[in-house]
Amino acid sequence: MYFLRKIKVWRKEVGDFMNLHDFVHGVDPTIKLVIEDEFPGTRCVGGKYVPSTHSIFLYEKDIKIQCQHLFGSNECLESYQWIILAHELGHALDEDLLSLSAKFDQTDDIGLLYRIECNAWEIGEKLIPFINSELFSFIKDQSLAHYHKEMEKVS
Repeated sequence: MYFLRKIKVWRKEVGDFMNLHDFVHGVDPTIKLVIEDEFPGTRCVGGKYVPSTHSIFLYEKDIKIQCQHLFGSNECLESYQWIILAHELGHALDEDLLSLSAKFDQTDDIGLLYRIECNAWEIGEKLIPFINSELFSFIKDQSLAHYHKEMEKVS
């Protein structure tokens, strides 16, 4: 297990390897990264951002399950986990997150949740240029498909 703690990426610009914690610290040293075995609830959640503690949680078993479900294997598991991390960092770095969340709490407008998710994907994509952009786009599209369906029901 514990593959997330071992994964490193080569940084060409400095000629060295970087792990997830180093990466997060380099993006924003105030963000806490917590890696756990699995999400405590019944859903399969690969990662989440908690604004109140400015923490990102990654769940190893759930990330593996999601990758297996999307691709039929864990061949691209390392890239997949970087994409999940980048998405959660996108939430952490989104200056509009708190105001959009507050508006959603008042209105239950699915369009606001969609905007929150899109913001995180847009911010996150810029953070990991070392990941294949087609793979990133596929995972993003799969993640946003639920919101597209829900918004079609409303319109």
